[in-house]
Amino acid sequence: MVETYDNCFVCGGQNPIGLKLNFITNSEGTSRAEVKLSSNFEGYANMIHGGITASLLDEAMAKAIIATGLVAVTVQLSVSYKRGLIPNETYVLESEIKERRKKIITATARIVKSDMVLAEAEAKFFIIDKTK
Repeated sequence: MVETYDNCFVCGGQNPIGLKLNFITNSEGTSRAEVKLSSNFEGYANMIHGGITASLLDEAMAKAIIATGLVAVTVQLSVSYKRGLIPNETYVLESEIKERRKKIITATARIVKSDMVLAEAEAKFFIIDKTK
């Protein structure tokens, strides 16, 4: 069973100010979600804040990891912004695990619309022991 986190800002169903995204994952370490953000998440006028974009990418990678039965925290995140996200547009958020070495997982994620990559990220995650 995949763990859920009800108060998570990006995916938590019980967070009153959260995005409440629903991710589709598989045990091979991929995730996918559709996202449509309101103007409440703007930075500049008619552009979603870059920090929100980074949060989406980070969460997609975490969901891919959680789908494999592991829990890990982000230790390094690199984001490339290609084009700004516009409020009230629908985007696809997807990620996959690229490599695992002992306690470190490397994953990638991207936000796309009509086969155009708008933002992408690579991150390293440290696997944590849930029993402690």
